[in-house]
Amino acid sequence: MLLQLLANGLCAGALYAIVALGFGLIYRTTGVFHFAHGAVYTVAAYLLYLFGATMGVPTIGAVVIALIGAAVAGVLSEVVVYRPIARRISSPLATLIGSFGIYLFTVNAIALIFGNETKVLRPGVDITFSFGPIVLTRFQLLAFLAFVAVFVGFLLFKRTQLGRLLLAFADNPMLVEVLGWNTSTIRIGVFAAGSILAGIAASLSALDVGMDPYVGMSALLMSAVAVIVGGVKVFEGAIVGGILLGIVQSLVVWRLSARWMDVFTFIILVLFLLLRPEGLLGKAVRLEEAR
Repeated sequence: MLLQLLANGLCAGALYAIVALGFGLIYRTTGVFHFAHGAVYTVAAYLLYLFGATMGVPTIGAVVIALIGAAVAGVLSEVVVYRPIARRISSPLATLIGSFGIYLFTVNAIALIFGNETKVLRPGVDITFSFGPIVLTRFQLLAFLAFVAVFVGFLLFKRTQLGRLLLAFADNPMLVEVLGWNTSTIRIGVFAAGSILAGIAASLSALDVGMDPYVGMSALLMSAVAVIVGGVKVFEGAIVGGILLGIVQSLVVWRLSARWMDVFTFIILVLFLLLRPEGLLGKAVRLEEAR
């Protein structure tokens, strides 16, 4: 029983980690608390539903369309909202409010078009695979394999020249601009990449359990908590935090009930904010160094 719950938590945490990596990538490099990441997640899920279930596009083709749509939605957030706000040298609060406005507009538009009820892409019992005492569904396995692919791809990307440029941009964007790089183009690439990661998780989750217009809020909150728990200043922290949250939630379901999952998630968040604000992988710094 415990092994099964740990496996379920690992697969759920894999999806959290993918979304959190996208959210952390955007936040770490641009400084934008991308509230609209939840809207991008929802857009990807409903594009998959629109083209896959409604128009009959094969699943792989519908997933590709959903990922492209997620990237476009993320880039539009940057170009239409964040960039004009940044040009006015407004406070971070203005950017946060703008991001929240994107989320509200997108979610309500989707609810108006598709309705508030849950949409299911694949009704019925899914195919399962047994690994000794552990039984996993097809989409749980796909979620874990997607996580492994994303994690390995990210580690390889960090070793490339473009990956090193991204790390430099996250640490000192003004220096990168002085060296001749177009920071606006870098930001667009970051929003596209982070949004594609959200689209991957949204597509897998939608194929597994379906979606409703508000599914992106839960994904956003979990990804934000995962980033804080793992370490805001470390890209891999989002991955570690996501996996940890998935396992903890699974154990909470085992010992208590599913109603306590969110409670324990935010207890963990508060404990980390109070006791280890730099996160699991972050390094503590002196106050004068943090300024």
